[in-house]
Amino acid sequence: MKPFIRFFAFLMLFSYGLNAQNNSKKIQIHKVWAKTMDGSMVKGVLYSADEQSIKISKNNSFSDSNLIVINDEKIDVIKIRRKGKIGKGAWIGAASGAGFGVALGLAANNDEWEGVVSTVTGLFFGIVGTGVGAGVAAIKKKIQINGNSEVYISNLPFLQSVSLVP
Repeated sequence: MKPFIRFFAFLMLFSYGLNAQNNSKKIQIHKVWAKTMDGSMVKGVLYSADEQSIKISKNNSFSDSNLIVINDEKIDVIKIRRKGKIGKGAWIGAASGAGFGVALGLAANNDEWEGVVSTVTGLFFGIVGTGVGAGVAAIKKKIQINGNSEVYISNLPFLQSVSLVP
């Protein structure tokens, strides 16, 4: 039985990079906050960006009648963040903080309270890591346009790379 387990473990090491025939890319949805030159704020999902304007879906319905079109001369500031990034950052921060806390607790030279200390420090740093991870992930990429078409055109490749329809 042991040779079979070793062989299976050996095969599992090399199966990490294998995948099926279709290598489809998952669509990443990006939330966008666009402040116009008149001071109004439009919030939604970045649908597309072209040379003249950006299109934002306000209610997650992607039909043409539900899209808000903002011309490049009317855009003051665009802020972009990937949807779900805060939750992922919180999970990464919690796992990192808990791992650090447990390692710190185990490194303490207290033999009789070793398990309690590592549990408490893991819990404490896990909570702290959750807050730090969520806070770092909440940062939005800010693009200052100020109604300038040349600045908008220079940022257009990035906007098209994060839009639903390139």
